[in-house]
Amino acid sequence: MLKLIILIGIFNNVYCTPGNIALSPNRTFNYGIYEYDKLLNLTLNSSVEQIMDFSEMTNKSSGFPTRVEIFTNDIITSDFPVFITATQQKGVSSWELPLVIQTNDWHLMFSNMARTLCPHDAGPDIRKEKSPTIHLTTSNVNNITLTIQLTRVTDFYLDVNKEVELAATPSTPQYYYFSFDRNPWNITGNNLQGIGRFNYTIPKSVILVIESDDELCATVSIQNNSCPVFDNEKEIQYQGYHLTMTTKGGITLTQSMFPNGFYVVFVVRESDDACTGEKETQDGLERSRLYSKGRHKNFRFKVVATISYEEYLVGAFVTLAMVVLVAAFVAATLLPYSCKCTEEEIIIEEEAVPSTSGSRYDEPGTSETKPMVDDDDDDEDDWATAPPLTVSRLTQAPPSTLARRADRYFWGALTVAVVYALPVVQLLFTYQGLVFQTGDQDLCYYNFLCAHPLGFLSDFNHVYSNIGYVVLGLVFMLQVRVRQVQRKAYPHHMGIPQHYGLLYSMGLALVMEGVLSACYHLCPNKMNFQFDSSFMYVIAVLVMLKLYQNRHSDIIPSAHSTFMVLALIMTIGLFGILNPSMYFSVFFTILHLFTCLVFTLKIYYAGKFNMEVSVLRRACAVVRAHGRGALVPAQGARAALLAVANILNWSFAIYEIIEHNKDFARQLLAILMGNAILYTMFYVIMKLVNRERIPLHTWAYAVTAHVAWFTALKFFLDSKTKWSETPAQSRRHNAPCSSLRFYDSHDIWHGASAAALYLSFNMLLTMDDALLNTPRESIPTF
Repeated sequence: MLKLIILIGIFNNVYCTPGNIALSPNRTFNYGIYEYDKLLNLTLNSSVEQIMDFSEMTNKSSGFPTRVEIFTNDIITSDFPVFITATQQKGVSSWELPLVIQTNDWHLMFSNMARTLCPHDAGPDIRKEKSPTIHLTTSNVNNITLTIQLTRVTDFYLDVNKEVELAATPSTPQYYYFSFDRNPWNITGNNLQGIGRFNYTIPKSVILVIESDDELCATVSIQNNSCPVFDNEKEIQYQGYHLTMTTKGGITLTQSMFPNGFYVVFVVRESDDACTGEKETQDGLERSRLYSKGRHKNFRFKVVATISYEEYLVGAFVTLAMVVLVAAFVAATLLPYSCKCTEEEIIIEEEAVPSTSGSRYDEPGTSETKPMVDDDDDDEDDWATAPPLTVSRLTQAPPSTLARRADRYFWGALTVAVVYALPVVQLLFTYQGLVFQTGDQDLCYYNFLCAHPLGFLSDFNHVYSNIGYVVLGLVFMLQVRVRQVQRKAYPHHMGIPQHYGLLYSMGLALVMEGVLSACYHLCPNKMNFQFDSSFMYVIAVLVMLKLYQNRHSDIIPSAHSTFMVLALIMTIGLFGILNPSMYFSVFFTILHLFTCLVFTLKIYYAGKFNMEVSVLRRACAVVRAHGRGALVPAQGARAALLAVANILNWSFAIYEIIEHNKDFARQLLAILMGNAILYTMFYVIMKLVNRERIPLHTWAYAVTAHVAWFTALKFFLDSKTKWSETPAQSRRHNAPCSSLRFYDSHDIWHGASAAALYLSFNMLLTMDDALLNTPRESIPTF
């Protein structure tokens, strides 16, 4: 009864006129039915509200969504905004003018706005969607003139390989719809008369390719075809997948991800902070305040088909075939020389220095930890001019002791590999899961234009292309095992001592490089790059250690100290990534050059030099005794090669100080790999200086390894991502697949560098095969 009395009282106070409804003398509601595609000028204030319905002359465009555009030339403030409400069958959308977009430090105000109403509000068949009702109201006592227009978005439905152009601002976002294997209206049966059949023959996977000539920061979101559509900066991250971009962007999408199709939403951000990683300057803030309309960005985008599963198989098998081909090449070159190498005896014509230990293999009491080397270190006059050592003098320990020392490298490397790899695998799979859970495509630095998903992997091709490291590493370990078995019958006092544990460690490091690189590519980013490069550091150190061991068997560092140095290198790399400051660069440069000095002296004096407090005193004594003659190198060729190596290291150090970029991990890798290459060149040249023959198959490995290295370096420098930049900046380097429609330049780098490392390992393995029947007393140390 109370409700009835209230309703009677309300109706007694309502009076109606054509087009006008008022609840009181101070409140008027203007109602009208208007047409689409016409500019309508309306006036409202705190006493006048506008209620608008819309109609169309025909139903030809009824299958396309409605877009509402409103703007005003009047001065309005956020204290008395205009509220716009669009009522659909099942949902309500509301906005306000001026549209205020808040940033961390300031805000933008727009006097215009445009929104596309959700087309699937009434269900999958959007032809059943009724025209919306628009309601305009304000609390401003002054008259405000608004211009409003409703249109149909006739290019709303995307087709494969059809480019679409659009423009957007922070207040006028846009979105489009793509459907897999069905008509865009989701109609079935015989109700398709007069309606074009789009997308019936498209593949199950597509790539969205986006380009822009403007550097403004934007967010692109991929959302399921459900309402509401999140098309503003604050809400866009709450549904689907989203990414930031400036001039280029892309993402691979499959039907399993969006069975009913997806919306592509374009939102221009209020500032460029998210894309540049830096706050805008004061000038930029003022420009944005005064010219908010200047944040106008043009886009071009299209949906292109990805490769078929048959092409997946072709790419996978071609890679595996190339790996097998490299291994077969090595086997084919080794087979003819497997017997010949035992038939030659190379005698160095220089006067050999006889061994001071006699027949050491008959001495069971030989020490394992302290080699018996007569270095004459106490004779200051002979310190720089002593006759060169031979391998025999630096191989005093029995073979069993050398084998135990070498085996410690392998077991140490295996322990490090397992302990290091397990948490890495766990972390990277967690990252991969976060990408799917949060939809944030900025977490991982993929080449989004060449990232082929498979199963739970977002970027299968960059993971799979690491198979070369794993397979060739295992093949190399098998080669070492075969060689170890074959060499057991050879005399122990002939040829270069073989530390098989070191060789096994090199093969294991190659395998782990492939495993960790594959893990890194699950979700590559700045914090993960050290996982990709860690075993490259190990490989570089082991290569230098193997070369040094060839002629200094008794005085090589222990496995424990070697892995401690590697741990220090990785720690330095971590600090360089986290804190790429000038102070750190100076510290690292000093450490780098000091290390070069120590190793230069160690190599020049063939291991007889020790860093002691008395070094300077002894050096001064030699200079006083011999004058300037003490400064003339006794080993000219060795000194010249070391000088070249030092010049290159100094050049790199100066470049690092001048450039001081944020990519420290790659700088550290370049230093280590560069010095490993320099030491290899030094070793080869010293062999030639001492007239030692290098087998023909070793030259074949050297030539093919250099070809592979140059190829790998070319593709390595052609990087399609850069984690030292922001995700949006990195996307500017993205490019489509360049090989078999399956691989990009970084995939080719994986294959070429795996082949280069494997061939380089074989070069090191066979370099001294010609000395197999040469007495160690006749093999010089360098």
